[in-house]
Amino acid sequence: MKRGIVCFVAILVCCGVLKAEDVDSAWKKQMESKIDALTQELEKAKLSPSGDAAVENTSASTPLAISPYSLGPAASKVYGVDKGLSIGGYGELIYQSFTHAHADGIAGDETEPRNAELNLARWVTYFGYRFNDKIVFNSELELEAANSGKGGEAEVEFAYLDFALWKPLGFRVGELLLPVGLTNEYHEPTVFHGVLRPDVETYLIPTTWHENGAGYYGQAGPFAYRGYVVAGLRAAKDDSRGQDGLQPDLGLFEARQEGSRSKAHDLAFVQRLDYVALQGWLFGGSVYIDNAGQGDTTPSGDRIDAPITMWETHIRGEYKGLEMRALYTQTTIGGVGEINQANGFTGNQSVGQYLWGGYVEVAYNILNVFAPQSTQYVSPFFRYERYNTQGTVPDGYESDPANDRRIYTTGISYKPIPRVVLKADWQVRNSHGGGGVNAFNLGTGYEF
Repeated sequence: MKRGIVCFVAILVCCGVLKAEDVDSAWKKQMESKIDALTQELEKAKLSPSGDAAVENTSASTPLAISPYSLGPAASKVYGVDKGLSIGGYGELIYQSFTHAHADGIAGDETEPRNAELNLARWVTYFGYRFNDKIVFNSELELEAANSGKGGEAEVEFAYLDFALWKPLGFRVGELLLPVGLTNEYHEPTVFHGVLRPDVETYLIPTTWHENGAGYYGQAGPFAYRGYVVAGLRAAKDDSRGQDGLQPDLGLFEARQEGSRSKAHDLAFVQRLDYVALQGWLFGGSVYIDNAGQGDTTPSGDRIDAPITMWETHIRGEYKGLEMRALYTQTTIGGVGEINQANGFTGNQSVGQYLWGGYVEVAYNILNVFAPQSTQYVSPFFRYERYNTQGTVPDGYESDPANDRRIYTTGISYKPIPRVVLKADWQVRNSHGGGGVNAFNLGTGYEF
């Protein structure tokens, strides 16, 4: 209906212009510009309150637009312009207050309290440039924790050239977001619940996971797909490059090379496939195959051979205000004995040979019942996570039960407009080792 109104207004304006011969051409151009701008704004208004729609491309000559399952709304902005520069971004401010678990409580006895923290967690700018209908440059520049001199860091999270040949096939080359899980490519704060990203998609799927490489993407019928070849993870630590390698408690997170002089002795392959024909829903999975040895050696001079296979399956959906997400992932790592030697791990501090975990999340926009015409959004949610970064360890080592974790997160997300969110949640964290710090979290986020 909105498009009909726009077209009707356009017809009236054009008829008026044709009849009024004394109207100057500058005024005509101004009115045409306003009509074009209004049309684009209505297209952008398709962004649902939950942020599940991406910016659409209004250029009829463009062979391939970015779909909701590929990149976040702000990250997709360059695909919505006909030509030239685009600028977008997002940010997050996070407050956390930590609480000791009682000794007789489910989270056990915590002996190391944490102070409350208020952190400008992320300040991000997207720069894109559309050269023509087939070639696009897109990038993300991020500043974490506000100040690189006080524990923060500045980094490029993606910077790639996109060659959109036709809908079934396009090519990308540069620093790429790996197409794994539900959050890694779609990590803007307005499009996920909770002040913090899920632990499972932080340690088992090391979000935000980006690396140098090249690959293809596209859609055929009801299936969307992306496959990349990139520099692999790096299992061994390297103090000269700030590389911590694989860790017993942090899983894959510190093994990312993040595109910074990435060792490419061993390359990785990642393939994703999604079923996208059911409106509002996404079903799929991905496989990542790597060798994280990267030519490194143990202290005794033995070459590290560290084959890694990770797979995950996921579902995301929305129906009449009800939202749900679910994800499960497993990773197997070879050569863990050599990795432990290289990183100096003994006893129960061993890299896991087998890592597993998943989460289920449900949410409901209560304004769907109480104010169905409202463009605002108020959604309570609950998320349950269970994961283990030391599912099994090699002979001669022990697993630490503290790495078998459960997290219960309950909270609320409020969006006065689709691109601004205020969040609050309470997290109960516990493990089989009897440790965990509960936390009350507040956050605000935006994207543009």
